[in-house]
Amino acid sequence: MKLRLKFCAAVLMFSGCIFSSSTLHAQHAHIYAGALGQDPGDQLWFVTGSIWDTNSYGGYTQSPACVYLDNNLPATYPGLYQTATTFVSLPATIFNGGPAPYAASLGAYLEMKFVSLQGPAGGSLTLWDENTDPQNPQVMFTVPVGTRNGTNQYNLSEGDSSDPESDPYGHIHGRRFTCDKPGLYTVGLQLVDTSQNGPDGGPIHTPSDVTYFYFQAGLWLSDFSRSNQIATARFGLPGYTNFVFEASTNLARTNWTTIQTVAGTTHSELRWVTDTNATSPMRFYRIRMGNN
Repeated sequence: MKLRLKFCAAVLMFSGCIFSSSTLHAQHAHIYAGALGQDPGDQLWFVTGSIWDTNSYGGYTQSPACVYLDNNLPATYPGLYQTATTFVSLPATIFNGGPAPYAASLGAYLEMKFVSLQGPAGGSLTLWDENTDPQNPQVMFTVPVGTRNGTNQYNLSEGDSSDPESDPYGHIHGRRFTCDKPGLYTVGLQLVDTSQNGPDGGPIHTPSDVTYFYFQAGLWLSDFSRSNQIATARFGLPGYTNFVFEASTNLARTNWTTIQTVAGTTHSELRWVTDTNATSPMRFYRIRMGNN
């Protein structure tokens, strides 16, 4: 079957339609950063990355976590999909609520680099700072889809990169991620220590491995495929929200057949939906919010 793609507002058409007919809200997740040890040369890592990255909860073939972005609130981001997800550097001292297991060494200064971005063609991810003027947030930088060796980064630590006794801790709210096109994005992130308190005036810690996270902008189906009479796709859903996957052979009609119900869980994630009776030469699909 030949697939036809047509984007129109919240509608995706590919021998089918996917509708977003609900009001959803992006979560305010916290993802923690630290180090595997506190000695010079110990590697940085995303301490809670395993419950947020693309390999979480079984990875691609199961239901990995995603950071869900919606386009409803706040009004300062019209037409954009957004989330206030916060990346946090763990505290190493009692003064900031530590010392936390896997906190980076005293004197370390953690920053997060945006290495790569995959997603909808022509899309981009922008990081905003709301701390100076929440009503007029400032762009920190933009990363276009297709980036493979990005160098944009921002600080997670709030201390002094030149002070060998400075706590690597940082928990900075007021930074917001936005995407300008609906769909599924894969963001490659890396932690780096930019302090001058390590050997020979360099960093204490070595950079983390590049870790990949899913950012789902809006209610949207991706990875659509059909083999014989079986059609599959997946979509990102926010936590605590149920959805219904439906099909029809005629868009002019109001009756849709329920193919699958998808129960929400305690976190946002990607879920597969399957139609095992896709025998019609023209079959339309939609995903909508169900009863919660």
